[in-house]
Amino acid sequence: MSSCRNALEELVIEEAESQYKRLGADVKKRVDLSEVIAYTLNRLPPMYATTQRGWIQQRKKADQELGSAIAKTVRNGFLSTQSDVLRQTDPIPAHELISQARSLVKLRKLFNKEYLKWKDVPDAVRDALDSGYYQGLANGTYVSLDRRNSLLARSYAVRRKPTPILGNGAKTLKTEKDISAEIKDFESYMSGTVYRYSNILESLVAAIVERRVQRLDETIKQKISIDDVAAYVLNRLPPMYATSRRGLQSLRQRVKSDMTNQIISIVKEALNKVIQAPERALSPLPFEKFNLELEDTLIQLRKMLGREDITWRNVAETVEECLRAPKTTYPTWRAKHDV
Repeated sequence: MSSCRNALEELVIEEAESQYKRLGADVKKRVDLSEVIAYTLNRLPPMYATTQRGWIQQRKKADQELGSAIAKTVRNGFLSTQSDVLRQTDPIPAHELISQARSLVKLRKLFNKEYLKWKDVPDAVRDALDSGYYQGLANGTYVSLDRRNSLLARSYAVRRKPTPILGNGAKTLKTEKDISAEIKDFESYMSGTVYRYSNILESLVAAIVERRVQRLDETIKQKISIDDVAAYVLNRLPPMYATSRRGLQSLRQRVKSDMTNQIISIVKEALNKVIQAPERALSPLPFEKFNLELEDTLIQLRKMLGREDITWRNVAETVEECLRAPKTTYPTWRAKHDV
């Protein structure tokens, strides 16, 4: 569900981080921000959106109606998660924490680039191939961190052409306002990726919706956005955020025993409403543009590495595998793709 997000998550994260900064050192050691965030989200109404207009409306509504509730629930979260005797150390499985933004986080760690964006990834891969650092790891050759950074920096410098300085009368491509808006949108895109929590209903509802849509006539299918239907359903169910394996299993059992019929009923209702609604041209979520950059990046990587199986789900692992492979694996890479 790349185009369906709970607008409340980012607000809760901001409030949790703000309150965390004011805590004493001893208290900080006893709290887990992921648990505080999940605790808070599970006690507030979900606010999923799939369009720019919906996102703005949900954020505005949350600011106006839930500001004090968010702050109070976060405070309770810090108190409750500290004293929870059932608190588990077994984290939620990694495969439950998947998203396009989290895949980018993996690539940032791989390349040791804190501010890497999708559009920067192809160049980062080219630089890494040129430096040979990762092949050194594969064959056991030791490369110090300083040496590694030096190799990558040298490759980067060689590949870059100097940017011409614009004269006073030249027009800049982007205004400061545009840049500020893009930074804010990218922060929204990456929000939550450093924390370990997931609303288990998201994947479950999406799967049910997809199965129901497959049963429909082909002409009707084309009118339906799975994300729109899923958002409708998720906004009418109690959120179920988990941070541990045990919590995940407990919530899934609750859904199975108590909520299956309710979910199916709401999915049917959502499908009827979406099918009957007139088609409208609506802008996607404000940060969906970064997933478009991702698609372009995947096309470049498939061509560069000769791997048609690269997807956003496996991109980090596949890129690392290719970088660690012997250089002879890509004998024609430099001739075909160097610029």
